[in-house]
Amino acid sequence: MKVALAIAGLVLICSLSVFAEIPVQSNFETDRFTGKWYGIGIASDADWIQAKKNKMKMYTTVMTPTAHGGLDVTLSIQKPDGCKVIHDIYKPTDQPGHFQYTSSRWGTMHEVHVVETNYDDYIILHLQKTKGTYMSAMVKLLGRTQYLDSETVEKFKQFCLQQGIKKENFALLPVAEECSAEI
Repeated sequence: MKVALAIAGLVLICSLSVFAEIPVQSNFETDRFTGKWYGIGIASDADWIQAKKNKMKMYTTVMTPTAHGGLDVTLSIQKPDGCKVIHDIYKPTDQPGHFQYTSSRWGTMHEVHVVETNYDDYIILHLQKTKGTYMSAMVKLLGRTQYLDSETVEKFKQFCLQQGIKKENFALLPVAEECSAEI
């Protein structure tokens, strides 16, 4: 039992050190980051992505600044049975462009890194999810419009590969009807 706990602790420490090296946008500006974005691409090292990626569709994310330097984040996803809205508060860390939140739906802890953005067109986000000793990584590509140029999509794919995410775990999401729910 002690050996298993020691191994689990070592794996967690090693994983944390890998995730600690995620790049963050230099000179990050929260106020320029806010507004409406479309979820265009997603990739993950988690097992669920293989089963779900072909069913996923484009979604919208609205980010609003909070009084304490964080982000109020609302995801709206059109599902067959209606609009699904997910709401979370990203709390700032000491590093601009690095946020933390606990999922209101799953109770998982998330580290969010704004890897790259030009504020006007795209964002590449890296999310690390932790629950107990389970850890997974996700990379999202968001755009101000529903379409991004091939160069930006290629940046997203290359960053995913650098993070050890396999090509078969990437998904470029098809355009979907936007939710009619109030955001």
